[in-house]
Amino acid sequence: MSQVVGFFIYDEFQTVDLAGPLDAFAVANDLLAPELGYQLTTLAGDATPVRSESGLRTMADTTLANCAKVDTLVVIGGRGCQAVIADQDQMAQLRRLAGNCKRVVSICTGAFVVAAMWPNRALKLATHWDFANKLAMQFPHIVVESDKLFVQSEEVYSSGGLTAGIDLALSLIAQDHGSTLAQRVAQYMVMYVRRSGDQRQYSSLLSVQQTLSQRFQSSIEFIQNNIDKPLSLEMLADEASLSPRHFRRVFKDKVGVSPMRFVQRLRLEKAKDLLCNSELSVVQISSRIGFGSPSLLTRKFTQEYGVNPTQYRENFTMEIK
Repeated sequence: MSQVVGFFIYDEFQTVDLAGPLDAFAVANDLLAPELGYQLTTLAGDATPVRSESGLRTMADTTLANCAKVDTLVVIGGRGCQAVIADQDQMAQLRRLAGNCKRVVSICTGAFVVAAMWPNRALKLATHWDFANKLAMQFPHIVVESDKLFVQSEEVYSSGGLTAGIDLALSLIAQDHGSTLAQRVAQYMVMYVRRSGDQRQYSSLLSVQQTLSQRFQSSIEFIQNNIDKPLSLEMLADEASLSPRHFRRVFKDKVGVSPMRFVQRLRLEKAKDLLCNSELSVVQISSRIGFGSPSLLTRKFTQEYGVNPTQYRENFTMEIK
């Protein structure tokens, strides 16, 4: 039985937030029998052209008021989301549709609209990391998942911005029709299917780089570029033209962890990424990220995350988190 997926757009919506998930469902339609596919429709507040942030103009298929029902309501992100929240008629129509559908999905800053739809629900919502603090301040009744790619909270699904919306769409396709179809859609779109919602939108370790002096930025770049090689405190200190003792002290003061602890955590972050985004074996991953043996990777990974690499891959591949 087919499902109706309605994409709500408005003036100053983000084009990729619409096009990415929309195309994922459209590709799924090409691979499904017609009676099992998705009926895709765009919704807007009125029957006039809608202008995206980038200037692209499009005409929605129908208006919110003329749409009787959808199975999945997708609220696209964009700068215009605050104007939507201020429009009581549009919000009332969105609540009507949301109250009768199987699931509500927000992409990027569409989370602001979803949070405003239910002021008394303590939902967990993801959004683009750059808007997480604003979302939390504007809607203190929700729990903001500031760095996850996508999350589920009851029947509400939300994702970070831009390409994270495609990850969420692939996960919903897998939920509806199985991971094999989602894999085929991802392959057609020339992207990985195995980015779980648990993955971070960005590396919290590497984000500190922006606040460091050029010397320590260069040290982190050296670690990244040589992560597959044996690294020692002496080697890193020599690269920074400092004594090992002085380098260790200043690095820990600036970054928050010791140099070798930073190296280990970065290796483990890369291991998580490869476990979700590749078919590499644990043996191959351990070699690629500089652990001397798969047993060492397994031991350190388990100590850090509470599960071994194989369990992590099984638990988080294609799951909503």
